[in-house]
Amino acid sequence: MNAKLTLKQRILVGFVLALAFFLVLGSNLVDRRHFSTIHKTIESIHDDRVVVQDYIYQLRNFLHDTEMGVLGTGKIAISNERDKQITAILDDFAETELTREEATFLKRLRQQFSSLGSNSSSSLRGQGAKSKILEHIHSTKKTLDALEEIQIEESGHLTQVSEKSLSVNRMLSNLEIGFMIVLGVSILMLAFQPIKTLYPIH
Repeated sequence: MNAKLTLKQRILVGFVLALAFFLVLGSNLVDRRHFSTIHKTIESIHDDRVVVQDYIYQLRNFLHDTEMGVLGTGKIAISNERDKQITAILDDFAETELTREEATFLKRLRQQFSSLGSNSSSSLRGQGAKSKILEHIHSTKKTLDALEEIQIEESGHLTQVSEKSLSVNRMLSNLEIGFMIVLGVSILMLAFQPIKTLYPIH
């Protein structure tokens, strides 16, 4: 075997090492992009979906209390403090990343709670008036149900995006390992293969 590298061998080894360097660099940049995508989706699942589920839960409790008041005392007992709390929750909801459908339902929800709040602490005379306000509460609950379904769908979509990024990242890592093995073997062959074998004389 020839222990010394010829100029051609050195050029080939340098080329292979440069190829390995750019392969690792490119793989690292792709990995960082995928990890950034995963980080953003995890943040979005918490900030735009899990937190919103809590908003919906609180709003549903307000509706339940109002419904119990109508059925019990015949009054819509919404205090100014509670009205401010509802407005604050709706404002926080609006600050999250909304889909087009979600924005439409949120706008409807604002109108429904505003209509409910305008009748605050008023007496409801007659069974017809009670039925009307209870129907309004039921309609508001259906809007909350629709918003809750969107949270579940969007959470599933974001989870799929994260899983896809992870699977691509795993595939690229396996390809990188394979390329590194091939490049390592190529370097060994270039370094220790006899010159006549590499460059036969015609």
